[in-house]
Amino acid sequence: MKRPITLISTLLLFGLPVAAQAACDRYQNDTLTLNLPATITVPDSLPVGGEIISGTFSGTAQGFIMNCPTWTLLTITGRYQTKDPGYVPAYRTEVPGVGVRLRLTDANGVNAGYALHNQQKRFTGPAPTFTGAQLTFYKTGPVTDGAVSAGAIRVHHMDNIHQTFTLLIGNAIRFVRPAATCDLAMGDVNRTISLDPIKVSSLRQATSAGERHFDLTANCNGATNVTFVFSGTPAPGNDRLFANTGTAGGVALWLYSRLNGSVQNIPPSGPENTRTVTVSGNQAVLPLGAAYHQNGTVSQGTLVSTATVNITYD
Repeated sequence: MKRPITLISTLLLFGLPVAAQAACDRYQNDTLTLNLPATITVPDSLPVGGEIISGTFSGTAQGFIMNCPTWTLLTITGRYQTKDPGYVPAYRTEVPGVGVRLRLTDANGVNAGYALHNQQKRFTGPAPTFTGAQLTFYKTGPVTDGAVSAGAIRVHHMDNIHQTFTLLIGNAIRFVRPAATCDLAMGDVNRTISLDPIKVSSLRQATSAGERHFDLTANCNGATNVTFVFSGTPAPGNDRLFANTGTAGGVALWLYSRLNGSVQNIPPSGPENTRTVTVSGNQAVLPLGAAYHQNGTVSQGTLVSTATVNITYD
C-alpha cells in the first residue's frame, strides 16, 4: 500500500548582508605633527605659570562640516590624564615642573582650548573638522631634567572604526635647567685687606690683635651651594697660621670664618680650610676675619701675607 509522502521545504537564511548606514556623511582623516628643539632650557627666573615654549603643528587638514544625522560615538585618546597642581590650567607631562595646554582651530575658524585626557561622548548633527593645533608648555614648578617623548598626544576615533584626527609630537623634547655658574664678585677676585696698625706691645699682651671683618661673595646662577677652598704658605712652626713675608718678626696672619657668628680658624691647608655656604638670592656670602697673630718674639715691621681662595659649586 502506498503512503502519501509530504515534502516540507525549509528555507534557512544565514549571513545575508545587512544594509549599513553611516553615522556621518564623511569623516576627517588627518594627522598633524609638532616638532620642537630637542633641548629646551628653562630659566630658574621663569615664574610658575610662565610660558616655556609654544609651537604650531605642521601638516594640512581639510576644513569641512561633517553631517552626522544619527548618534555618533566619538572616542578621544589623550596622553595626559591629570592637571598639574603646580599650574592647574596645564596638564602634567612626563617632566617634573613642565605642564602643557592644547588649542585647536576648527573649520568655522573657532580657536579654543581642548583637553588632553581620555574621553568618550555621543553627538549628532553638523560637526566642524579641525584644521590646526597649537601646543604650549608652561613651568609648573622646579625643573630638573626630563623629556617629553615623541608620539601621539591626542587621537580621535569615530564609531570605533574611523580614525579621524591625530596629533603627533614628532621628536623627543628634553627640558633642562641652565648649567649652574658661580664666580667671585669682581671686587673679590684680587683683593687687599688692610689691617689697622698696632703696637708691638699689643701682641705681647695677647696672642692676636687688630681684627678686621670682611666678606667674600660669589655671584651664582642655578647653583645651590658654594664651597670656598683656602690655601697658602704656613707660618714657620705653626701650620694653623699664614706666613708673613713682611718685615715684622714673630708675627703671622690669622684667618678665620664667622659663619652663624661662630669664629673658626681657617688654616693654609688641610681639611679645615674649606667653608660651604648656601646660595640665597643668587649669592653665596662668606663672612671672614683677619688679624695679626703672635708667632714668636714680636718685633717692629710689616705684615704681608697671601691667602688664595678657589670656589666649587653645585
